[in-house]
Amino acid sequence: MRVKALVWIVRPGPSGPQVLLLERPERRAGGEHPVTGKAEPEESPAAAAEREAFEETGLRGELVDLRYTHRYRGRRGEFEEHAYLLRVPAGATPVLSDEHSGYRWASEEAARAAIGWHAHARALDLALKGF
Repeated sequence: MRVKALVWIVRPGPSGPQVLLLERPERRAGGEHPVTGKAEPEESPAAAAEREAFEETGLRGELVDLRYTHRYRGRRGEFEEHAYLLRVPAGATPVLSDEHSGYRWASEEAARAAIGWHAHARALDLALKGF
């Protein structure tokens, strides 16, 4: 089973928390998502979360373990995904890797509306409670 990290990046905004939604290009199935990525061999889920968040967005902040893990079967086997919140400062601006074609900072409501996968939605709820 491969270990993955899921990271919701949240910053303070003028009207409440702002959630970073990353746009995947069509070649990567499209849609808006949090940061996700596989852990390297011998890498902890938390270390993978920090590394993936920085590689995909250039952002660092306070990493919070949401104590939520789910398992699923993907095209390349079975995965166990650990969820985290990354608190970043107001005004934080991502610098995207080539994995993403765009981003937006969304309100709580807009972020919830954009996320279709139950596990990611559950992790988002926990991240917003923990923010």
